[in-house]
Amino acid sequence: MCIPLVLAITFVAMRIEGISLQRISLGALVIALGLLVDDAMIAVEMMIRKLEEGFDRFRAATFAYTSTAFPMLTGTLVTVAGFLPVGFAKSGAGEYCFTLFAVVAIALLVSWLVAIVFIPYLGDLLLKERPAQEAPHQESRMTARTVEAPRKLFDGTKVGIYGSLGVITTLEFLQHHFS
Repeated sequence: MCIPLVLAITFVAMRIEGISLQRISLGALVIALGLLVDDAMIAVEMMIRKLEEGFDRFRAATFAYTSTAFPMLTGTLVTVAGFLPVGFAKSGAGEYCFTLFAVVAIALLVSWLVAIVFIPYLGDLLLKERPAQEAPHQESRMTARTVEAPRKLFDGTKVGIYGSLGVITTLEFLQHHFS
């Protein structure tokens, strides 16, 4: 529900700013599409977690807003800052690619706004209250695997072996490629 709303507001903002739909702006929308769902998912997950802890819908939505708005804004601004060099480059390519920066910035900021205003409102309307669970919140198997995989991968002995193999392979590739 948030994606169509974010895209609609982004299109309106693009229209106001005089940014037309062309390859660069469409590419920026594709880049932003992968990122703009994150804020809404964080807000919904927080509301569900608080509902499981026994909060009522309004209190869960309010908690989701107050506890996640600033961290999500910080993450959004850091992501937008990553596109600053593209947006403000003093070259022909920079002028051509400014649209990339502008569209990503607009879409991500609108996504944040939707996540802190619209998603808590929808959560209050649509999510069902749940009785508090006696057992503490348990992670899903997928979450447990996601957390455990890096631990297994970065086990001390494996890091040395894989790191050495990676360095040797890279050096061999560079030596053959550039000699």
